[in-house]
Amino acid sequence: MRGVTLVISLALSLTLSVRVSAQTVKDPALKVQEYATGLSAPVNMAFLGTDDILILQKDDGRVRRVIGGVVQPGQVLDLNVDNSSERGLLGIALHPQFPATPLVYLYFTESSTSGDTTGSPAPLANRVASFTWNGTSLVNRAPILDLPVSPGPNHDGGIIRFGPDGKLYVVIGDLNRDGQLQNFPAGAAPDNTSVILRINADGSTPTDNPFFNQGGNLSRYFAYGIRNSFGMAFDPITDDLWMSENGPNSYDEIIVVRPGFNSGWEQIQGYEDDDLLENGASEVNLTDFGISEYADP
Repeated sequence: MRGVTLVISLALSLTLSVRVSAQTVKDPALKVQEYATGLSAPVNMAFLGTDDILILQKDDGRVRRVIGGVVQPGQVLDLNVDNSSERGLLGIALHPQFPATPLVYLYFTESSTSGDTTGSPAPLANRVASFTWNGTSLVNRAPILDLPVSPGPNHDGGIIRFGPDGKLYVVIGDLNRDGQLQNFPAGAAPDNTSVILRINADGSTPTDNPFFNQGGNLSRYFAYGIRNSFGMAFDPITDDLWMSENGPNSYDEIIVVRPGFNSGWEQIQGYEDDDLLENGASEVNLTDFGISEYADP
């Protein structure tokens, strides 16, 4: 991904069609144009203003600032990350009351050394932390969430988004584990993989989470059964949470995520009726935490 040119897509609209027909982009106003160059492995961004953007560089843990299409010298923050495979500096979100509350949240794989690493020695964790934006730099790191990192090194998720409810949604993939959260009911107990976590801005657990009354790790989950995801967004009209889910070599999915949602991995990929024909898996094979709900993409 090094040397990737950052582009911004303008006026994008998708025409959704029924399942039996192909999905196509039909907006003649769609334009893609070069906005900034000179970045190294850019993976995510957040807008401080209309033409003022913080950009994450996955492999070197640097947060860069782009103003008016010009990459500014240096960086506003440099984290020590492990960048093996899909690890690294991955996610960014601004506090809902930004800039009045000048907090910026980052998801990153923290290196166990004083520099960037690539798998060895083993990283410490996938972490979410908040930082204070002082106008030029990100300072005053505060811990929000610690997540597993092994075995990996892929399927770390990393996208974080504040919802219209003011809660922080964090997605992490399966890290190549096979437990209850990957829909093996006899597998290991919920371990903060294959989930979307829903937490308060300070890292505490909202009492209206779908599994809150079950306690433990489950209390923080909004959804589970997720292989991996590089994208979440909230519909500005309906407030619905949309997510992209990565298939192994097919079955990439676009999903509307409801509270208590079970995406079906590793038993169901794509549409349930197709999977039933291919390998005999259906909803009866999934881990059920009492109020869980599966739905096709």
